Amino acid sequence: MNIENICIIGAGISGLVAAKTFLEEGYKVTVFEKQKGLGGVWESSRTYVGLTTQSPRDKYAFTDYPMPASYPEWPTAKQMRDYLQSYAQHFGVLPKIRFNTEVTKVERDSNGESWIVSVGLNKSNRRIIEQEKYDFVIVCNGIFNIPNIPNLPGQKQFIDGGGKLLHSTQIKDISLIQDKRIVVVGFGKSAIDIAILGATSASKCILLVRKIKWMIPRFFLGIINNKYVLMSPLAESLFPYRKLHGMEKLLHTFGKPFLSLFWKIIEIILSLQSRLNYCDMLPTKPLNESVNCTSLVAPQNFYKYVRSNKIKVVKSEISSFYSSGVELTDGERLQADVVVFGTGYHQEMKFLEDKYRRLLIDDLGNFHLYRNLIHPDIPQMGFVGYNSSWFCQLTSEIGSWWLVDYVKKQLILPSRLEMIKQIDKNFYWRQSQSFLDKDNGTCVAPFHFHYLEELMQDMGDSIHGQRWYEILNIFMPINPRIYNNRRQKLKTKHYLSSNKYEDKKTIKAGIN
Repeated sequence: MNIENICIIGAGISGLVAAKTFLEEGYKVTVFEKQKGLGGVWESSRTYVGLTTQSPRDKYAFTDYPMPASYPEWPTAKQMRDYLQSYAQHFGVLPKIRFNTEVTKVERDSNGESWIVSVGLNKSNRRIIEQEKYDFVIVCNGIFNIPNIPNLPGQKQFIDGGGKLLHSTQIKDISLIQDKRIVVVGFGKSAIDIAILGATSASKCILLVRKIKWMIPRFFLGIINNKYVLMSPLAESLFPYRKLHGMEKLLHTFGKPFLSLFWKIIEIILSLQSRLNYCDMLPTKPLNESVNCTSLVAPQNFYKYVRSNKIKVVKSEISSFYSSGVELTDGERLQADVVVFGTGYHQEMKFLEDKYRRLLIDDLGNFHLYRNLIHPDIPQMGFVGYNSSWFCQLTSEIGSWWLVDYVKKQLILPSRLEMIKQIDKNFYWRQSQSFLDKDNGTCVAPFHFHYLEELMQDMGDSIHGQRWYEILNIFMPINPRIYNNRRQKLKTKHYLSSNKYEDKKTIKAGIN
């Protein structure tokens, strides 16, 4: 089947780079975005006061479109929106986006050759459902999609008593917590950020956590940018990948004593630098068993506020609400005017047919995808953004290149049965490793370089297997521009290969 029309669901980072990639290859692209603006998690309705990136500026940029040099090392939410808006405008993606348009159903047509996409939009104060046909669908609605607020007993009683129950994304104005008694639930990025706001604005701020986690400072010892510690091939090699070769194999066999000493030294540095013992914030789980997609970068002043009790950390969980606050599992009651859940998001795909959704998502909510991009039994569909990492723009961008080659049948891929085996093997391996927190199959951290290398090899290229690269750059953080250079060479290679094939067909036709 000749694929021409591409439907993309979502205009966040993944949707924008997928649209740009397919437009450059000559495809007709339509992007559906249910919000009024682009940006995904950076769209204004989904961001809160004081939000910044966790990844440094140059490591969070696309390979061929650097962020403005005037941006700080950790850009703000507004700067991210401006950057993505500029990117979409520059590459002609903006006119292809249909805002305020929600995809409600995606189903195969009667011939089983295309997808029928139903979308809901508002016209003349009426909800209208329209249907359109597409050859290929790319799902880019992201794993940070639906705000997660636990349903706990007594919530209505709390609200009726004058309390406010909010998700972190709803903190649009500091007045919501100004001079209030607030309880912030969670220990993710949004919970920590809201707690910092509460430390300087609320009359009392309690951070309610189940367990204390390690947080990485922006600068180790106040000097070394964490990108040199976290985002280099050397840093990744400190974790045992499922396939060990060369230096990594030596490191995780004969070098185990060195690794143990290294991690212990890093823990001591972090403990002393942030004075974790002094504020009772020392995690019980070792650092090397805590590095994954939910790893945190410590915002400025967080530990300072904990030590001064401007943020009171309580290690417990909510069992129920009452009229004036929350009751914990140990029976303690905390008075609160506002309870903010920084408890992240969950993902659903109600628009997808049941038979395909069951292939994609198991009963526990785990995703099963080959290379985190396709399922071999779901025809003409790809998923970008389900390869979460510490530099999501890069994994999404290279994933989009991979999908283009997949659509053009230029990839070196195993059989359907082998792909299924690899999906299961990779998922269950991650679940079985004690140093990896259980994820839902959408995380590639901390093995970013391994993952990107697998995608590049599928496309017929290699970066990190080259000895010159490993020697010169093993200590250096990820450089997105290197991938763009390789991409251009790959495109030239495919172009020459395609023309050579066409020339042979022309010669053969002339002979006949």
